[in-house]
Amino acid sequence: MPNKYKAIRTYSELCQREFASKKECRRGEELCLLEKAGEIAGLCYQVKFVLSEKPRVTITIDFGYLVKDGGLCFEDSKGVLTRDFRTKLIWLKQSRYIDVILS
Repeated sequence: MPNKYKAIRTYSELCQREFASKKECRRGEELCLLEKAGEIAGLCYQVKFVLSEKPRVTITIDFGYLVKDGGLCFEDSKGVLTRDFRTKLIWLKQSRYIDVILS
């Protein structure tokens, strides 16, 4: 069933998991293939960061992985970039110095 942004949950046989949208599923499968090819390592899904304890504010990023040079990379697939999510991305960058690639 689609959510308010018309995203349809999609299951990937390749990754053996369900994704929140077709777009996220396609990118997840690409990253899964890159991991199998040895281009990236340690692929993680739905990486959660706590931005504030009281009140508890969190942001969940779709993918996190290590690139060949040893750097850490975070990606999020968004069809609709909401004001709330943009604010949390800025907060994440300022508090943790983490950049997120939007795909």
